[in-house]
Amino acid sequence: MDNEWQMNVGQENASSARAATQLPPDASVNPDSSQIIFQTKQIKIEIAALPNAFDDARFHMAGLDDPRIITPLGANITLTLYNQDGKNTHGWKLIRRTPPFADPKNAASEPPAFPGAEISPIPPHQHGDAHFTVNQPGIYTYICPELGDNGVGLYGIWEVAPGH
Repeated sequence: MDNEWQMNVGQENASSARAATQLPPDASVNPDSSQIIFQTKQIKIEIAALPNAFDDARFHMAGLDDPRIITPLGANITLTLYNQDGKNTHGWKLIRRTPPFADPKNAASEPPAFPGAEISPIPPHQHGDAHFTVNQPGIYTYICPELGDNGVGLYGIWEVAPGH
């Protein structure tokens, strides 16, 4: 799957392609359960929004699609989203609700779970950043706030673990 994505990325985005497929520092990956687990309180995450052959999109990180991200309580997050979809805008937002969503439009319009935990929709082949602190334990959902994406597959689970 990584090779398919990298072939669709232009030269100007080659470094962002590598970044979103590599394991972030101070993290471990469990590919069987599609989890990325962070151990430190200073976390840098790079995620790519990717198109799919079936007009579905996905968030891609460390070789996984829409992974469950587990961070310790109190972690300071710097997140960069690279929009590698050649025709659609995509953004990123962490919300308090978890799927299934009875009405995806309502989920897309929810406020972010933490101040700064969102990236406004960005055009194809651009990137955006978010900076926030996860200061409450719980299970959250990261979604693309573009209507339609969060009901189709461009979302994942984010867990803030208190004793982690």
